[in-house]
Amino acid sequence: MARAVAAGRGIAEALRHLDAHGSEPEGVVVAEALARFLVTRCESRHAGWRVVRQVVVDSAADAPWERCARGAIPDVAEDLLRIAAEGGRTRLVHVQHAAAQRRAEQIAGHVDHAAVLADLGLDARAVSAERWTSALSSAVSARSREQVARAVDLALRD
Repeated sequence: MARAVAAGRGIAEALRHLDAHGSEPEGVVVAEALARFLVTRCESRHAGWRVVRQVVVDSAADAPWERCARGAIPDVAEDLLRIAAEGGRTRLVHVQHAAAQRRAEQIAGHVDHAAVLADLGLDARAVSAERWTSALSSAVSARSREQVARAVDLALRD
């Protein structure tokens, strides 16, 4: 099943397998394969991730995109196993969004938040690393640059 997922096939079947057998040893292998697939798929299928990525690129950040994508995979695999253990049916759209959030969290540490805030037309402010990570993660629900600005601004307010 993990090989099929790596080839981009059997995704729904793999999610159903995790729902039924996520706590078994082979569940971890399937979760890791799905995590790799979902992290890669953000580039083509998650509009919010693409907008956040463009905002980061426009801020002239020199982020290690591929290294951060690889760093998101273990977190996404853990998310998959946790979501599957909660019961019910794991939906692709839900786990795809989780993958986009994890990618944003990984990239946050490599981005100058002041440059991004200025580029978005937001006031410069002191921001802890944790709050900045959370703000970028929440911004992946946006579908436009303006929505990213609103999401980041809202996340950083006290």
